[in-house]
Amino acid sequence: MRFLVIGLGSMGKRRIRNLIALGHSEISGWDNREDRRKESSHKYKIKTFNSFDETVKLFKPDAFLISVNPDKHMEYAYYAYERNIHCFIEASVTEAEKIMKLSV
Repeated sequence: MRFLVIGLGSMGKRRIRNLIALGHSEISGWDNREDRRKESSHKYKIKTFNSFDETVKLFKPDAFLISVNPDKHMEYAYYAYERNIHCFIEASVTEAEKIMKLSV
């Protein structure tokens, strides 16, 4: 399974470590910040991208691990839903009822 970690701050890096600990190797990351991309690429030996659309196009993820600020969660959750990509979000989801209705 190919995992895309969206947001490479502290929670995104934790998600990468968790995936690696579970034996997954097809992990990529995306973040707006170059310093976070460089750190994650160096520290975890994953491919990172500076363009979200390019990331999805080239990496072709099976699942998103959404680790950005909560006000951006649904933007990526809807993007995933529209493209039949699984997603994981761990935090208060501001539009949880909407996404739950979509998944039924």
